[in-house]
Amino acid sequence: MKENLLIKGLIKMLKGFIILLLIVVLIIIIYLIPAWIPVKYAIKEYNFNEYKNYILVKENIYTGAPWLKLGDDKGFYNKNNIYEVWLEGEKIPIITSPTESDNIYLCEVDEKVGEVIIYNMSYEKFKVINWYPVYPIKRETVILPGWLYPAGFLNKYDFEAGIPW
Repeated sequence: MKENLLIKGLIKMLKGFIILLLIVVLIIIIYLIPAWIPVKYAIKEYNFNEYKNYILVKENIYTGAPWLKLGDDKGFYNKNNIYEVWLEGEKIPIITSPTESDNIYLCEVDEKVGEVIIYNMSYEKFKVINWYPVYPIKRETVILPGWLYPAGFLNKYDFEAGIPW
């Protein structure tokens, strides 16, 4: 009699655990499905020649202009030739944290359209026509491992503030 009650209690606990586990898995799946719906595809370095008149930039998280120019249609610069630039026109509306600021973007631009002077510092200004993330896209993840997220495209979570899972 006591054994039957013990077995029934264990079965009830096991059912509760399985239901809780299924709920957690369902929440994770519901979150991950939009993470795998592409919003903007990344381009690979060997495809750069398909674009004309572009610059390669990454976000500058320090003082000064908001972007660092890493290269142009002739290729990447060496580290001594990287400098800050100002971009206008087509915004790059990515929400990034400092650890994600390493992502590189290819920006199709008009020729240099002028200069911006801020606090006696002069920055080249470019008008962005279109922009593309460069593969691989890096993301900061907190709860779920990074391999669960695509490196080949941006998803809706990359364009909104929120918890970086």
